[in-house]
Amino acid sequence: MKPNSARMPSKRTQIVWLSFFLVIPCALFILQAGTTNVQNGLLLTTLSPIEERPVVDPVFATVSDSPEWSSIVIHHLGQPAGDLETIGRNHRNAGLHSLGFHFIIGNGNGLGDGDVQMGNRWHEQSPAAKPKEIQQDKWSDDIISICLIGNGNRRPFTEQQTLHLSHLVQRLQQELSIPASHVYLESELGGQANSPGEFFAEAQFKSQLLDIPTK
Repeated sequence: MKPNSARMPSKRTQIVWLSFFLVIPCALFILQAGTTNVQNGLLLTTLSPIEERPVVDPVFATVSDSPEWSSIVIHHLGQPAGDLETIGRNHRNAGLHSLGFHFIIGNGNGLGDGDVQMGNRWHEQSPAAKPKEIQQDKWSDDIISICLIGNGNRRPFTEQQTLHLSHLVQRLQQELSIPASHVYLESELGGQANSPGEFFAEAQFKSQLLDIPTK
């Protein structure tokens, strides 16, 4: 008897394998970019250091006709957990039309540790909501609002949170020419007492701000 010859794969099998090898590189590219559409916001699972900032920066990839942003304010949520959906719902229940912050940064409870979530206000390039404790004369529509999930008066923020906060703020500074003197903690504007909290590593954070000349 003649030995059985090797069977050639069927045309359908060849198509399946071809699709597999085409899809995998695309998926890897998406993972390396670190972006996923989640709950009508853009989730950035990683933000590289400013020296490795990609040519097409995902923080600004969906932005066009940007207004003149002049300042950045850092808040804490005051709660141990949260994500875009729950925080947004709470803000709408409080009378806002959407999530009041431009960005939120997760701590692993509700949103991944260090994950940066862009809200609709950043996509729309619309003003952030003013915290009720801040006087109107200390707030303006050209402030970028960033919130760290957690309560900085109870425990420190995670290493990944503080790392990606610095990476995000540096990118915003560089792209929008925002000097370090215009990067504030909420408490510096008269908002919540100690927000983003007494355990927030203020000295470390401010030492990492870019030296952008004042306009």
